Amino acid sequence: MYVFVLVAAAATLYFACAAFQRPRLGVIVAAIVWLLYAVYEYYVASGVLCDANCNIRVDVILIWPLVWISTLFGIYAPGQWTLGGKVLGGLSAFLLASMTAVALYITFVETPAAERAAQPAAASDGSAPSAK
Repeated sequence: MYVFVLVAAAATLYFACAAFQRPRLGVIVAAIVWLLYAVYEYYVASGVLCDANCNIRVDVILIWPLVWISTLFGIYAPGQWTLGGKVLGGLSAFLLASMTAVALYITFVETPAAERAAQPAAASDGSAPSAK
């Protein structure tokens, strides 16, 4: 559903504007995490990462807590993060970035390779192409 993409894009815009007004590490990390989540959610909604049979999404159980932790640190954290905040923010950014990398790999490497493998080969019938 593209509704989730629009919500994630709105949150990204909110945190990006807040980061420009008052640049703090927590707000910048929250904007980046929401942007990565919006890209991920777009790939899910467009069917690249998940087909029509994907109505129960277990991946959200892992993603949402990380997104909300970064959101809470972006809203409530002062300019300096504690060590726990840095670890959780870095973990959130790392996990979302790795999921984005996997999504891009599936989109640009696996899918074209699977499409090429599904196409019948022109010379698979055993006959050699005629030379002219």
